[in-house]
This record gives sequence, structure tokens and C-alpha cells, in this order.
Amino acid sequence: MPRIKVLPHEELCPEGIEFEAEPGKSVCENLLDHSVDIEHACELSCACTTCHVVFVEGFNTLNESTDDEEDLLDKAWGLEQRSRLSCQTIVSNSDLTIEIPKYTINMVSENHPKPKNDSDRVISSMDFDISNSAAEHLNSMVASKNSSGIRISLKDSGCSGFAYQIDLVEKIEENDFKGLINGVNLFIHDKSFLFLKGTKIDFVKKNLNKELVFLNPNVTAECGCGESFNFDSSFVKDLSTR
Repeated sequence: MPRIKVLPHEELCPEGIEFEAEPGKSVCENLLDHSVDIEHACELSCACTTCHVVFVEGFNTLNESTDDEEDLLDKAWGLEQRSRLSCQTIVSNSDLTIEIPKYTINMVSENHPKPKNDSDRVISSMDFDISNSAAEHLNSMVASKNSSGIRISLKDSGCSGFAYQIDLVEKIEENDFKGLINGVNLFIHDKSFLFLKGTKIDFVKKNLNKELVFLNPNVTAECGCGESFNFDSSFVKDLSTR
């Protein structure tokens, strides 16, 4: 019998797991059968990216991906060369080692993990990064108003859909994600967090001025004027109604 080895995942299997898999069934079904509760918002119908996994070993033994799967994978969080949707990969007779990405970007999933306490809302530099020049600029803003920090969120804007909003924090909100990033007390609106994960802020010179620049890997479209941007439409319903 082939075996599936799942590398440790903070939420789903903190110590990892290895088990005998059933050939002919999808990787996702095998994971669910062994109590690895990977998200599967579309009920295994190849209509979302919540079951995205990365095959560390065994990738070349998998069935060929379809055009529909490839189109969806382009929208998956943490896409890598060996990424597949686990609902579309069928177990053969070969052993597999998989890594489940820490996050999914699909905010309409059936089982989106909710933070259980304050420690689950801590931002690290793995989630969000701030360059030295940007940190100096942001901290000067905070000091000028004696604020508690900087809050970043997304707002409706322009022809493409969204823009970044930076506010000085006067009151810490219960649902804020927060952390000390490169010396900056950073707060991120809870419904904006997944859309901002992986972003880096820099403070760069443009023409005669300097400005903050957001390098966000989740953005899929930008307007020509550069004032607004968007994400895949299937991911933004919750964000637009916040």
C-alpha cells in the first residue's frame, strides 16, 4: 500500500502524520479519512483553492492536471512548482510526501480557522515585512501624533477595486492582528489580513518625492494609474462587505 506523509502543519497536524493511503482515491479524500481536516470549500468539485498542497516527494507520479485545475492554482496562496489541488490528485501506488500551506486566501471556505486567543493574532515578519526606510518613516508618523501604532487595512477605491489605508492607531480594536515588525507597532484589520499576508512595505524615491510602496503577492490586477488594485473576484466578497 502506498503511504502519504504529511509534514507538520500548525493547525491541522502539528506533529505531522504518516499513513497508508487508498489508491484510486484523491489525496484530499485520503487526508480527510485520516482526520487531517484540510479545507475543501467546493466539496472536491475543483471550484476553489482551499485544498491546495505542495508535493515534496512523488509529484512526478501524479495524474496530469486539467486546465481548470491549472487556472485555479494560479490563484492559490503560496503557489510553488509542485503545487496541486489535493481533490484533483489521485493516489497511485507511489508514496507521497506533502506540505499543506499555512494559509488559504479563500475567505468563503466552509471551515476557515478562527483565531482562538490573542496569541493567534500575532503578526510576525513571516506574515508582513517592513523595510528599514519604511519603518523609520512610519515611526516618525507615530511619534508626531503620540499614537499607539499604525493600522493597515483595505478600502474600496478607484477603477480596480481596492486601495491601502494607513491610519494612526487611537484605539486598539478587539479583532486586530498585531505585532512589532522592524520596530513598528503594526495593526492589521482582521478581514484584510489574509489579503495582506506576504506583503512588504518599502519607502522609495519616485521622481522628486519618496512614498510608501506595497509589494503584495496576492494582487492579481492593477489599474493603469496605479491608484487601485484587485484580487481574484471569488475571494473578495467578505472584504467588500466589511
